[in-house]
Amino acid sequence: MSGIGAVGGPDRQLSNLPAKFEKKEDSTPAEPMDKVEIKKDISKPRKMFEKVIGSPLGVVTSAANTVGGLVGGGVAGVTAEADEAEGPHIISSGVAYVAMGATTGAIIGTPVIGGIVGGVVGLIFAIVAGTSGSMEKISEKVGEAAQKVVSDNEPTESKIKDASRDFTEGGLTGMGIGTVEGFKEGTRYGAGIVSGVIEGTKGVVSSALGKYEEPAEPKPEVEKTGLGKKVLSAVLGAPRFILGKTVGLAGAVAGMGIESVDGAIQGTMVGVDNDERADKSFHAVLMRINTALAGAGTGFALGGPIGGAIGLGSGLVLGHIIRRVEKKTGADKEITKNLTSAVRYAQKDNVYEKELDEYGDQEKNVYETFRDGVEGMMTGTSAGAREGFKGGYNAGKGVVDGVFDGVKGLFEGIFG
Repeated sequence: MSGIGAVGGPDRQLSNLPAKFEKKEDSTPAEPMDKVEIKKDISKPRKMFEKVIGSPLGVVTSAANTVGGLVGGGVAGVTAEADEAEGPHIISSGVAYVAMGATTGAIIGTPVIGGIVGGVVGLIFAIVAGTSGSMEKISEKVGEAAQKVVSDNEPTESKIKDASRDFTEGGLTGMGIGTVEGFKEGTRYGAGIVSGVIEGTKGVVSSALGKYEEPAEPKPEVEKTGLGKKVLSAVLGAPRFILGKTVGLAGAVAGMGIESVDGAIQGTMVGVDNDERADKSFHAVLMRINTALAGAGTGFALGGPIGGAIGLGSGLVLGHIIRRVEKKTGADKEITKNLTSAVRYAQKDNVYEKELDEYGDQEKNVYETFRDGVEGMMTGTSAGAREGFKGGYNAGKGVVDGVFDGVKGLFEGIFG
């Protein structure tokens, strides 16, 4: 896909890269937003593939909104106010997503780590679903149905009895609405997720190749040296070169692990909201958490609980040092800028139902929200790994250079 659009000002950090929009004929009536899932410029085989592969997700969303419908419908039934269902429904559905994610993670992986990871995935899913406006739409239908079903109830001699009756009646009605509407919305989620994986795969490749990066400035010319001097320098510098490469690669692997997590989380949020940018503060907090957990895990594996405690402390210290270095050199700003640029570059050929408004904001339907979120997560992970590799590699080489130059300075200081 390709297209032409408007590019925002330089201060928007590529947040409004070109996006392709479909132009409708004047004689064609616009479809309702909740009915528009996949644009017609996508091939029919892909459209069918996305729907079929994504449809099982409707079972998950149906289950979550069944719980939300019970609580939200019950509250709307007791209060006889349709809009009272929204908060309880959204919160209860979100909790159900987290619970299902944690349970699935505990079954697939370890009870603790798998459960935590699964719960986080469920939470992210709930946030994206809420951002898309889908959960709000379901809760509106739940509240209206619950209000209607209790509207003809007559008060009795007991307020507790009346409240219990209205909650039960409204809750059961809300369960039915939540189950059906949750499945409908879930199929749209699923299609969007499948589309996001397809688009995200392309984003992973473009990010891994660094296509989002600005062209490098030409290197200044250096004075040419003779062959003999080159050979002598290579022999004398061999230990530094070999050790620098070794330590640099070790740092690169560590950097990839830290930044890929940052990229996955922030890439999702940047992908969902076109006005969002990767944040330096969030990057700093997550980096410190990652170094602490990595240190604790390594220490525990090598020395048990005591080693874990020592590793935790070492990880916290290392995270603080890295944070200070990044802040001093501006590396944190560069990393978050590149994460944002990578996602925007990947999204530049995405199709949207509505064009950007006068403020540069993009109103997205459910399908578009999940597509962009998954694409952002995959692209952000790839870009984060690339940024982490570069930063870790250079940091490792810098440590080696510092050791060699420091030892040289030590000897010069002692022996004059």
